[in-house]
Amino acid sequence: MAFLVWAPSEIVRSLAIATTRGRHHAFPLRLPTFARILRNYPQMTPDIQRKSANHLLNSLQPAAFERVAKRLTRVSLRPKEVVYKPEEPIDHIYFPENAVLCLMTIMTNGDTIEAATVGREGASWISASVGAPSMPCETIVVIEGTALRLPIADLDRELRENEHFRHVVTEYSHALLIASMRTSACNGLHGLQERCARWILMTLDRIDADRFAVTKDFLARLLGTNRPTVSVLISALEKAGILGVEGRWVTLADRNRLKEAACECYDVIRKTYEQVGEGAPRH
Repeated sequence: MAFLVWAPSEIVRSLAIATTRGRHHAFPLRLPTFARILRNYPQMTPDIQRKSANHLLNSLQPAAFERVAKRLTRVSLRPKEVVYKPEEPIDHIYFPENAVLCLMTIMTNGDTIEAATVGREGASWISASVGAPSMPCETIVVIEGTALRLPIADLDRELRENEHFRHVVTEYSHALLIASMRTSACNGLHGLQERCARWILMTLDRIDADRFAVTKDFLARLLGTNRPTVSVLISALEKAGILGVEGRWVTLADRNRLKEAACECYDVIRKTYEQVGEGAPRH
């Protein structure tokens, strides 16, 4: 006996399956055929169609989101993976879901420091669509996880044709600029312990968890210092009962005290990103 499944018409059409029943909203398919379709249909999973863990995308109106969702592909990002190299052309934009990316400034002598960190509140480099087709700094994965990838050509098209998306992206670009300026001031004016606590807090917010894996060498690169200094900083937070540390795993033990140890920049940057999407016109 042949078992049939009524497949949604958008799946059938997207896979260019020949049919003479275009007037219907569903099509009868044999179970093995339908199973093969689902295996070959990864980009348009229901969770991407209806919602995303990325806050920038979630701030879109449903119609604007649906347009963008059709062009998104979910990808896995690994720690220390270089997403963009300085001055090289950008082909894709990444909207992190639970991955965390760092925009790293690299000096000629090899010294590095964080210029900005991006997580699920935004996107990797929106300015690629407005006359800045390359990155001035290196973008590297700090915390592994997933992101939604959008080809730069599709980003350009959506910015031209998708008004609500354009307004939200403009707000995010402004927020990223403010965050980068604040990070620059923080790097120059605040102590290493305050900056380290601020970065850990923001990372925990971005992954919605109480622990993450990062090496002390990598933290040293972000903070513009050396590994022995980072070891002292993390050890002090551990002895104070604020963090638990086991190998490269950092676990939150006392959020309130970690926030007390962080500088004011944590709240400033967090509130700046929370406003993205609020000022975009809605029709």
